[in-house]
Amino acid sequence: MTSLLLKLFIKDYKNIKDENVRKKYGLLGSFFGLITNFVLFLAKIVIGILLGLFSIIADSINNLSDFGNNALSIFGFKVSSKRPDKEHPYGHQRLEYIISLLIACIIIALGCIMLYQAINDLVIFINTMVETSHPPVSTLSYVEYVTSLSIMAFAIFIKALQSRLYYSLGKKIDSLQLKALGRDALNDVISTSTVIISIIITYFTGYEVDCFFTLVVGILVVISGISILKASANILIGEKPDGEIVKNLIKLCLKHKEVLGLHDLTIHNYGRNIFAVLHLELDAKKDIMESHSLVDTIERECYDQLHIHLTIHMDPILIDDPDTNYYKNEVVLALRQFDFAVQMHDFRILSAKDYVNLIFDLVIPDEYNNEEGHKMIIEKLHNNMRQTPKSVHFAINFDDSLTDFLSEYQEEK
Repeated sequence: MTSLLLKLFIKDYKNIKDENVRKKYGLLGSFFGLITNFVLFLAKIVIGILLGLFSIIADSINNLSDFGNNALSIFGFKVSSKRPDKEHPYGHQRLEYIISLLIACIIIALGCIMLYQAINDLVIFINTMVETSHPPVSTLSYVEYVTSLSIMAFAIFIKALQSRLYYSLGKKIDSLQLKALGRDALNDVISTSTVIISIIITYFTGYEVDCFFTLVVGILVVISGISILKASANILIGEKPDGEIVKNLIKLCLKHKEVLGLHDLTIHNYGRNIFAVLHLELDAKKDIMESHSLVDTIERECYDQLHIHLTIHMDPILIDDPDTNYYKNEVVLALRQFDFAVQMHDFRILSAKDYVNLIFDLVIPDEYNNEEGHKMIIEKLHNNMRQTPKSVHFAINFDDSLTDFLSEYQEEK
């Protein structure tokens, strides 16, 4: 179904890197949901009122909120696709996550309303049981039973189509907003299924057990909203980048044989605009213009292939200097005796007649990234170092493993 709709409504639908095409993907899913959710709302609210079943009415209100979410989503896709301006030089794409936050809040509010009504009905159920020794009696007729089941089965079919379309479109353009709508639609399939179970039990037992299923629906809706809220908030706060992005960036850099190593990677997301800073180790004896040309090439390839705005800091490395190699090997041996993981890079020396300064960076665990931890690490290094021809002094720059996204990869070690 997704492929057919894309071919019918979106020209050049395969060019998903184009912002205008991405916007049309979002609008396609949102308008489909807008129309179908309004139809479901009308059908359910009428049936729910006629039958006096609040679980169906609650489910209809859920569809009305979905209708509002689709309208909100349409607004979000239209605004987030705007080009950068003076006030928003990185574009408007983070608005998509703000819209997802709003959708999550609406879902949670709806779930709380359902829970409130379910608890009230549960109190009535318990009071009736105490007074009459049996649950409230249902007056559901056969015609009402068949009609309500038919409407709810149709609703499940439509919601399943929505979920599949949202997830498919969201996966193609990596849209959290569409994925949030897809998860909500899938939860609607589950909640509507519980309503069907409630109707069947009510009809065959002759008792009103609606409150229990309304309670289940409310809990599912609240859990869904919290999950979407958490995912959106994590991105806005600033979460760790996807491991695949880091691996692809490493692979792209190391395919150039001139690259000796890489470290100190930081990444920031502005929606689909990804900005990264990376240190590359290159042979210090190479011509500076050649090295600069290589850096430009890698930055350009990174944007063309990965759509990442990469800025590279070039670190010159002496690869055939005997003194540098000797002291680097001594430090490596000393670090291996640590009982916690550390990684070293950017090693160089400043040598005098009677002493040598060893200058390097260490990526250390977060719990040691404080003044006391730094002193302890330097002391352990001194104690672990073997006897050297010159007195050794350390000039260490301590990196935080939380913000260096290469620290867990072999390429930095």
